[in-house]
Amino acid sequence: MIKSKQRLFLIIGLVLSVMIIFLPIIYTRYYHELTGASLAVNGTRHVSSEYKDRQNHRIHLDGQWVFYWQQLLVTEPEPLSQPDLIINVPDKWSKYSVDGQNLPIAGYGSYRLILTGLAYDEAVTSEIPNFGGAYRVFLDGQLAAKSGTLSKESDRIFTVPTAEQYPVILNDGTVHEVIIEVATTRFSGLYMTPELNDYQQNIREKSNRTAIRFILFGIALFSFISLLATYATMVRRKFKSLWLPVMIFFILIRIMLTSEFYGFWQPLLFFNLPYESTNELMYFTTFVMKYLLIFLVQEQCGIHISNRAKIGFLVYYALLYLIFLFIPEQIYNNYLSNILPALTYALDIYLFIKVYKGQTEIKKFGLIVFISAMLVIIGLTLDSFYISGIIYMNLSLALLACLSAFLLIMNWVYTLRVGDLYDDLTQTASRLDFAKSQITMQKQYYAALSEQMTEVREIKHDFRHIIGAMSRLADESRFADLTSFLNEYSRKTDSERLPVFCENIVANSIIGYYCLHAKEHGILFDSRCKIDRQNAISDSDLCIVLGNALENAIDACLRMKSDDSQFVSISMGMMNKLQLLKVKNSYSGELETIDGRYISSKVEKSHGFGLRNIEKVVESYGGFIKIEHNENEFTLMAAIPDD
Repeated sequence: MIKSKQRLFLIIGLVLSVMIIFLPIIYTRYYHELTGASLAVNGTRHVSSEYKDRQNHRIHLDGQWVFYWQQLLVTEPEPLSQPDLIINVPDKWSKYSVDGQNLPIAGYGSYRLILTGLAYDEAVTSEIPNFGGAYRVFLDGQLAAKSGTLSKESDRIFTVPTAEQYPVILNDGTVHEVIIEVATTRFSGLYMTPELNDYQQNIREKSNRTAIRFILFGIALFSFISLLATYATMVRRKFKSLWLPVMIFFILIRIMLTSEFYGFWQPLLFFNLPYESTNELMYFTTFVMKYLLIFLVQEQCGIHISNRAKIGFLVYYALLYLIFLFIPEQIYNNYLSNILPALTYALDIYLFIKVYKGQTEIKKFGLIVFISAMLVIIGLTLDSFYISGIIYMNLSLALLACLSAFLLIMNWVYTLRVGDLYDDLTQTASRLDFAKSQITMQKQYYAALSEQMTEVREIKHDFRHIIGAMSRLADESRFADLTSFLNEYSRKTDSERLPVFCENIVANSIIGYYCLHAKEHGILFDSRCKIDRQNAISDSDLCIVLGNALENAIDACLRMKSDDSQFVSISMGMMNKLQLLKVKNSYSGELETIDGRYISSKVEKSHGFGLRNIEKVVESYGGFIKIEHNENEFTLMAAIPDD
């Protein structure tokens, strides 16, 4: 039942992940059908019906633009010539040819679009959000936005993912011209969609995104520090795997490489490296993060992954990265820009199948960790789609949000894991102390048994002398003296025989000790146990169960008033392939509980762990315990399968 629920949650998580990833793509694919927006045709776009609602002033300027190769129409005007071609936006110019020659990925050019039907008296602006190339946008000849350094010389082109924006008041009339000058070293033109927006609204949106960005980064940084502190605690407890701090490090680097954040970190951390030149680092961090998911799943979910699989995927990702590094950029841009990222999902599919078909139950919190790992995959995928221009919706914060949520969840899980670890250590220490006390008890019981055996040996040694004395008294017909001799000898040798409670030596010694302990304090003790020498329960676990149960029972009797009836009874035996234990005792009618758990009222440092230790042992064998009580009696029952 538990495994079927886990599989159901996995399937639900997979379906939701696919929906989250593909819904923005579907929206973009059917954007014009859903919104009624027009599409530019042959360099002209009619927008009057789209700009009437002042609550939404954003227009995606997609469609067919006029394109001028190696011309900067505004900043370095030349006699206006015929356009080189009609080009789709968004798209890469490296897919087109001029004069029979395929355009290279690096270069510069100008895009021109005529907007008709647009009458708007407020300030507007236009930009390409999070675009990787250097560009300038002009509305009716006025500068609306610029990003990076645009130049005809490729070594002077400098790219950033952010743009400076300026308010533009459109010329009178309903016909307006949009010109975008673009220079790139590798991203090949307007692969992302330009937008036209109300200037004030755009500034507000940017301000809101900036605030959200730093809040999310603060959450990620807090989780990072807290997670490292928690991890350091676990290292002290002999958890020495290095994958977690390495993964956190690459997550933070990947966050800083997002288009929303790179503009901030570019001069501070990345030596002012142009944004177009971060692709190698971006791919490397992504590959490392994905590969480290192997160790996340193995350690946190309890799913074994063979060394062969680890080495195989390490080689696989290394080959993908080498292909990306050394394949000509023209070929990559035109044919592999979507295929290569898709190949990285082989590991994600493999891990999902491993978890889904896991032969054992997933560790505690393991399912939460795996589903949270899906957030990493969702964030990376959405970010990849967004910066590739496949999605119109502004999802620049998607990766940051997903990675921050992942770190937050991991921090929470590790905190709970450390809590469980310390709880286990405390209980282990308690069990060790209890085991030591049980050894002492067994020594005392065996000492009593040894004393009786010594007496028996002494009696046996003196028996021939006693027989001789009795024979002489009988021969002399001194029957009165013989009777007196026998009575005196009987009183001398009269001692309470230690009973045998069951065939199991460990169980017998534990029950025997507590029987003697009970009788010393006038507590009625009754045992009806049938415990075989060979038992499905290990001797150490049997000691924990019986010892804790009887200790708690006698302790409860000792806390009662002296004039109350005090008793302890224990029974244990097989029934329907179950080992059934029942311990009943009198008590004062007062119980202490915390969070629904019964705890001991003893003052020792290990108080409260008795019942919990019994429960853990019983549950480890697939059994369960049940507790009943009224005003006078407390009953502990346990059932353990005899497998």
